[in-house]
Amino acid sequence: MTHAGKSQARRGSRGGFVPACLVVAALAACAEHDPEHAADFDVLARFGEVGRSPGQFVKPRAIDADARSLYVVDMTARVQRLDPDSGRCTAWWQLPDFEFGRPVGLSVGPWVDGSTVLYVPETHYFRVSVFRLPDAMGHPPDLLLRFGEYGEGPGQFIFPTDVAVLPTPDGTRVERLYVAEYGGHDRVSAFDPEGRFLFAFGAFGPEGVGDDPAGIYFNRPQSIAIDRARRELIVCDAANHRLGRFTLGGDLLAWIGSPDSAGDAPGRFKYPYGLALPGDGTALVCEYGNGRIQRIDLETGRSLGLFGRSGRGDAQAASPWGVALIGRRLFVLDSGHSRVLTIEAPARRGGGA
Repeated sequence: MTHAGKSQARRGSRGGFVPACLVVAALAACAEHDPEHAADFDVLARFGEVGRSPGQFVKPRAIDADARSLYVVDMTARVQRLDPDSGRCTAWWQLPDFEFGRPVGLSVGPWVDGSTVLYVPETHYFRVSVFRLPDAMGHPPDLLLRFGEYGEGPGQFIFPTDVAVLPTPDGTRVERLYVAEYGGHDRVSAFDPEGRFLFAFGAFGPEGVGDDPAGIYFNRPQSIAIDRARRELIVCDAANHRLGRFTLGGDLLAWIGSPDSAGDAPGRFKYPYGLALPGDGTALVCEYGNGRIQRIDLETGRSLGLFGRSGRGDAQAASPWGVALIGRRLFVLDSGHSRVLTIEAPARRGGGA
């Protein structure tokens, strides 16, 4: 595909729309709201700065974690493995192709052999690549699998944004992969562990939602994750300012939020870009537009707390793109400051661990 063709696809994904007046699930949100007195993040640590050396970033746009390390990709198309305590870079490599753009997603998950790998949606190359975890400075890890090409047909992509990995019941191997994409053909596609297409759901919208109450329309599904306990797929439908809950077969269970109710009140969203699931029936949602984290009860849609605010201070975030969870620590990708903020993960249901 030519560079001009890709620009046209980008423009197609940003077309105007008529806001939907119907939401499948009503949102029960907190009534209290005072944005002028929103609190700063209670920061435990911060690391990173603008630069191209190990441990530095240039507008980082995706983050994920395993039990011991953080993984970040930035606008230099460099993937870094970081120590979550110190922020020290312990390994990095440059993606081989980045002339036309850089990834906006990064996922850590199990592989078919029981190892842990990195799933990288190479957004502007219309494909997903699977790599061994990096173990050296500057040396690319093994490429295990690559699938996808430009197009709107089954198994093709326009701009893939994120990968959600469904593990086998014992959690040791990959059972299925879900890939979100935008660019005028906004949808989620499912694949088997070898990258073979299974099915897809969703379309660009929200045009037509009012005519079809069960319609699934996305406007830049940016982040997706598996709620393993409920066996559900959670989608950050970013430009529609809402979350979606879906069965693993792609059936809509509920919308949380609405395209016509974007804002900064509790229970509302403004460009939800990042997502972490603690496994207790709640979601930690990173809002690019509001510069904060919001904890949401997935069953009721109720906001259980707002954390942080947008700004240029040491304990504020500017255009955060993502979050990652390790134990009781939440790592906020403060992209506008080219750094990572570490905060205590908002208390889970009942205040327990």
